[in-house]
Amino acid sequence: MTELRKHIGDIVVSVHHPFRLTNGLFIGLLGFISGLLIPAIVLFIVYTLYSPELPDPEILEEYRPPLVSKMYSSDGVLLAEFAGEKRIWVSVDDVSPCFIKALISTEDRRFFKHWGIDPWRILGAIVANFRAGRRAQGASTITQQLARNLFFTREKIITRKIKEALTAIRLENKYSKNEILELYINQTYMGKGCYGVQSAAKSFFGKDASELGPEEAALLVGILRAPSAYLRKQERAIRRRNTVLEIMEKSNFMKDVCVVSPENLDSLERIPFSIKKVKRGMEWKAPYFVDFVRRRLAKKYGEDWLYERGVTIYTTLDYHLQHTVEETLSNRLHLLQRRVEVLHHPDNPSYTQMVWDSTKGDSVRVWKQVNGAVFAIENETGRILVMIGGKNFQQSQFNRVTQAIRQPGSAFKPFVYTTAIDNGWQPSDIIEDTPGIWDMEDGKIWRPQNYDQKYLGEITLREALMHSRNLASIRLCEMVGPANVIRYAHRMGITTHLDPVLSIAMGSSGVKLWDMVKAYSIFPNQGVSVEPIYIDKILDADGTVIMEQKTKKKEVLSKGTAYVMTSMLESVINHGTGYGARRFGFLHPAGGKTGTTNEYTDAWFVGFTKKITAGVRVGFDDLTSLGDGMTGSRAALPTWTKLMLTYYPKGPTKADSFEVPRDEVVFLDICDESGLLATKRCKRVLHEVFLRKNPVPTKYCPLTHSDEDTIKTNTRRRIVQDSIPPANIDQIEKRKHRKSGL
Repeated sequence: MTELRKHIGDIVVSVHHPFRLTNGLFIGLLGFISGLLIPAIVLFIVYTLYSPELPDPEILEEYRPPLVSKMYSSDGVLLAEFAGEKRIWVSVDDVSPCFIKALISTEDRRFFKHWGIDPWRILGAIVANFRAGRRAQGASTITQQLARNLFFTREKIITRKIKEALTAIRLENKYSKNEILELYINQTYMGKGCYGVQSAAKSFFGKDASELGPEEAALLVGILRAPSAYLRKQERAIRRRNTVLEIMEKSNFMKDVCVVSPENLDSLERIPFSIKKVKRGMEWKAPYFVDFVRRRLAKKYGEDWLYERGVTIYTTLDYHLQHTVEETLSNRLHLLQRRVEVLHHPDNPSYTQMVWDSTKGDSVRVWKQVNGAVFAIENETGRILVMIGGKNFQQSQFNRVTQAIRQPGSAFKPFVYTTAIDNGWQPSDIIEDTPGIWDMEDGKIWRPQNYDQKYLGEITLREALMHSRNLASIRLCEMVGPANVIRYAHRMGITTHLDPVLSIAMGSSGVKLWDMVKAYSIFPNQGVSVEPIYIDKILDADGTVIMEQKTKKKEVLSKGTAYVMTSMLESVINHGTGYGARRFGFLHPAGGKTGTTNEYTDAWFVGFTKKITAGVRVGFDDLTSLGDGMTGSRAALPTWTKLMLTYYPKGPTKADSFEVPRDEVVFLDICDESGLLATKRCKRVLHEVFLRKNPVPTKYCPLTHSDEDTIKTNTRRRIVQDSIPPANIDQIEKRKHRKSGL
């Protein structure tokens, strides 16, 4: 202070006595004014003018840049990434030393020495640009670049330069060099939608930032000036990369941990340019499931939450199972498509349509495409294991699991039989499978038929469901009431509107595959309905669990009713329309039901084991027929069977058997002729399950089975031959004398 006052005094004296001013003092005065005083005054004035407009560095304490959110399957497969900006935060300590060396050496070699701005670099840039006659060198430090990226991307150049310099000084005063460097390497745009070194390393090279080699680090740093321009032109990118490598070779910074020497420089510069193709959203794995989860989360938390918060989503999907079933369904649909194209002419308007071809500038006729869907859940928890909403997500994002409403055909029949069993009927009770005529409300006559146009007369409920007999099911629906059937269907999870008419027994009203699978899972789940869930847990960017989906359960059927229906649906696979699963080698205890709609427009199979329930639906989107004979057992069952064989790679064990609620059901041997408890004299014996709350046989069969007339008089199977087409009488007689197999 004393020296300063002395200098000021000398200056004042010199002003009053100019002839006493020495040359040395004059030069010192000029140096003081130009080197310190004037810049200080200018800086003070500029700071005063712009200070109100400068951002507070402390806001970075709360700064959370948009981060990439990731979605995984339950078996650890990355299904998708979500980001408005691709950004994966990484610590400076987890970045390759080569990248840090390349960055500091090229962008700001005095980074650890300056205080936000570098006067020497500014002076050097002025000289270099003056000599070149153009802007050949920049003067912004890393801190200034960070300030620009964070706060001033849309400012005018002159105003921006002033503000970013002042903000850089503030940042340096508030944060350490390492903190500033970490913000920079995670904030900077590096091309192809990638922000930060980790995102760029993953997208361009398929590796973490910690694994970057010298040539990869040089490329990423080299393209920082204009990422899009360099990445579009390979030659420019290589030249720029090699320039950075040469700078690294000359730099002494971090020379011991990232060696770029004269000996290896030449070989590094000869490495060809190669970056991975950046994946887009349409390349999600299990895209229908991913899109389903994305929509649910966006609806709950908002789009910004998903695309900016960097959450990690662990889903319930079994990707190994999903991938196998995707391939199986694709192959099956391909075979069905080939069959259609072989059987029909390319100009057939029923199987082709006109679409616009942009390459030809005209409409062209193309084949309609067979499509399909698969849905599988875990019975006890409701965890979604498989969701395939269609053949090609890129061509159609319509999810045929959750959105398509289609007639289920005979796959709806279990709701009719559930209603009956829960209201006094037993599997061994008799129902007529005979032709019938019903008056409709519009005055017309409804004359339904069985699929094979044959009739079996009086058969048990088990047989009627096992062989999917339409007429028997319609008569049963008439007895229990269509409105009652609909009440049970809605209670079990069907959410669509169902018309209270007799044709409901044949699946005349539309349903969703999601609802059907959920409803069928109630049978092996001992009467408990479980809401499907899709999330195991979600972690925020700090690794804290912020969401876990809990299983929601509701008892909708008694254990006894559920088990009796499980047993009856087992017969469908063991002896009925679902027997194809056994022929294909699936031997585990299982139940299910085929479904085929009028004109073969849709083919269904929904089935279950003790652990999981799955459904498959195949058909054209516009209700075009799949072709004669394309039943649920032919078009849908093979895909369901492959799903089950994949889920159960080993043979069945005792633990795979369905649990029996002994306090609610009882197993009895009954006479096939009388329906009473069997004796040694009975020729045909059924081993049947009975619901204890319903009427159960308590008397033994009195028939001696020695007198044919006595048998006919006392039999419970009253066959009315007058109501049966003559061609079917022989078949019924043969059926009466065959071994039951039940």
